[in-house]
Amino acid sequence: MGNCCGTVAHFANIKTGGDRMYTYIPAEESNITVNGRTVKENPLPLFWTGSGVEFVTDGGELYFEIETDYSVHEQWIRIVVNGFPAVRMPLAKGNNTVCAFRGFAGAGKKTVQLLKEVQPMRIDEENQLRLLSVRTDGQIFSSDPKKYKIEFVGDSITSGEGLGGTAGMHIWAPAIFSTQGHYALKIAQKLSAEIRILSQSGWGVLSSWDNDPVRSMPPYYETICGVIKGQQNKNMGAYKENDFDAWKPDAIVINLGSNDAYAFDNPAWTDESGKVFWQRRKPDGSFEEASIRRFEQAVFDFLVKLRHYNRESILIWAYGMIDHTMQPYIEHALNRYREERGDRAVEFLQLPPLRDGWYGANDHPGVLSHQAAADVLGGRLLELLERDAL
Repeated sequence: MGNCCGTVAHFANIKTGGDRMYTYIPAEESNITVNGRTVKENPLPLFWTGSGVEFVTDGGELYFEIETDYSVHEQWIRIVVNGFPAVRMPLAKGNNTVCAFRGFAGAGKKTVQLLKEVQPMRIDEENQLRLLSVRTDGQIFSSDPKKYKIEFVGDSITSGEGLGGTAGMHIWAPAIFSTQGHYALKIAQKLSAEIRILSQSGWGVLSSWDNDPVRSMPPYYETICGVIKGQQNKNMGAYKENDFDAWKPDAIVINLGSNDAYAFDNPAWTDESGKVFWQRRKPDGSFEEASIRRFEQAVFDFLVKLRHYNRESILIWAYGMIDHTMQPYIEHALNRYREERGDRAVEFLQLPPLRDGWYGANDHPGVLSHQAAADVLGGRLLELLERDAL
């Protein structure tokens, strides 16, 4: 379908019938479901990959008014109508009016989703995406309620890096991130689940791929989106504590460990104060014992934190879409946690590794790899969730 009508200059900013457009404010309209961790205010900030809105409309045309800013990395969105990818595009700075569809009068009710395609970009303090309004010539209705809630915590794989490009393409830019074909969204569709994604490319459970201990996911888990910087993001509520009572996941999937493995093959990290952090190998090429202990403790501590904030959730550490290097250490830490804490709602799941023909951009998992992961992980989640429902 494409971006069917570009920018629209004028709308009647009132709710009335006839030839005029209705204006709906996402943070105020009860029939609009807001997806992703955020603060419900107008304009509505969209921080994380896959965050956005969902609703049903009988309108013949529909537009989103979106405000963005950036200094380095532009924002991308995707609009899905009745499961069909209608629009995928970057947004200019300032106010954008994006057409989801027009000429659909008489087409009946349609389910519409708007999704943020790009992860929060830490290196760009000005990056933001805020949804101002939805405008249509019809009414808006709530979409069908979902059966489950699932949270995904991960790295570049869970940020959808590679899904926006093809194998052999090597460029780190917002365009190569996407939610189309993403394993979490495939699972959401299969299980009728509302999902949230918390992920950062290059980050790990202990450190980033280049040994930076600041770029690890666990320290930021309790905030709405503490991984990003800047006064502008702070003002939008990124650093506020997440309301864990307002949205309780039935399951949490942790897909971390790949970047922790890469850290062993990279130089030490030295911060501005001169403090050094290094996950290192011994002269014979094996992993240093102290480094492995640090990694396993980080896995253990993150499980403790997840359980503290999510008392009833199933926890699955799903790992291996790129390699299985850290699997024995993740499993060892997980088993220790289960025994010491007596927590049986925690398990490890091996995901299918990359194969020839499964690659996307930046040598990351492509659509076929995400589909394979969704089949394995989605099947196991369904077993566990249905068992708990009995």
